[in-house]
Amino acid sequence: MKHSFYSSSKKSNSKQMKIIVTGSLGSISKPLTERLVKEGHDVTVISSNVERKKDIEELGAKAAIGNINDVPFLTQTFTGADAVYVMKPTVNLFDPSVDVYRHYSQLTEKYVQAIMASGVKKVVHLSSFGSHSDKGTGMLAMHYYSEQTLNKLPEDISISTLRPVSFYSNILAFIPTIKSQNSIFTNYKTEEKEPWVSPFDIAEVAAEELTQPLGSRKIRYIASDEFTSDELTDAIGTAIGNPDLQWIKIPDEAMLKAFTDLGMSEKSAWAFVDMNIARNNGTLFEDYIQHRPVLGKVKLKDFAGQFAAVFHSAK
Repeated sequence: MKHSFYSSSKKSNSKQMKIIVTGSLGSISKPLTERLVKEGHDVTVISSNVERKKDIEELGAKAAIGNINDVPFLTQTFTGADAVYVMKPTVNLFDPSVDVYRHYSQLTEKYVQAIMASGVKKVVHLSSFGSHSDKGTGMLAMHYYSEQTLNKLPEDISISTLRPVSFYSNILAFIPTIKSQNSIFTNYKTEEKEPWVSPFDIAEVAAEELTQPLGSRKIRYIASDEFTSDELTDAIGTAIGNPDLQWIKIPDEAMLKAFTDLGMSEKSAWAFVDMNIARNNGTLFEDYIQHRPVLGKVKLKDFAGQFAAVFHSAK
């Protein structure tokens, strides 16, 4: 089926829908659930943590406690739903026995089995930028394999594939070296504007797609703002009261050593290094640029304030 690329919003379906949300109360799933409940939809949130049941119900949603690797559980939960939102939890990158690409393909295959068995006709899939190819995108190629697996579904099943760009929250990982050395160290530095996204903007797009009438398969990129590495350091440096904050590009080998010293498997570490190489040479953003979306609401200045709050509370 031919994909339809677009960036404009459409009016949501006005009727109440039964919608299943995976991802428990994560950074995207929680605001997504809140929005859908506010719009009057019947929402069930899947979580593996029984302690989340009360929190989910307090949002006005139902809780389905179980494991997303359990196909019968997924099938039972999906049955009768008008639409499902499927995401893939982060895998343990510090376990050398984990093949990330295989892991995500297998999980997506379980989603496929449950979708087929339950009769669901509308799927919104959280993928990622960089999933347009299995080459030249480093770690993000894992989403390519997930997309290919999901697209094996019969063509009468509507699929909206969401490709958000780098999360603002990824920048929080630099707090230790900002505190200790007043610098961000990584093996890339962008002179061109790079896109970043807030989970709130992702949740808004996911809600729009979940409540659309059935239609053709779509791919939708999601970004909140675009800025260079120096513009990022200027913004967060000002927000934390340190305008001299520096972004320092280090050799690929040094980045690899930093990851493996932290305990990451060498294969996963190389995948991250390669992803940053693709940032430097521009290949990571080629497809995004061709289908650049309307930017979301949460801008760099908004995130800078959030970053400052976390920074000052961190030890």
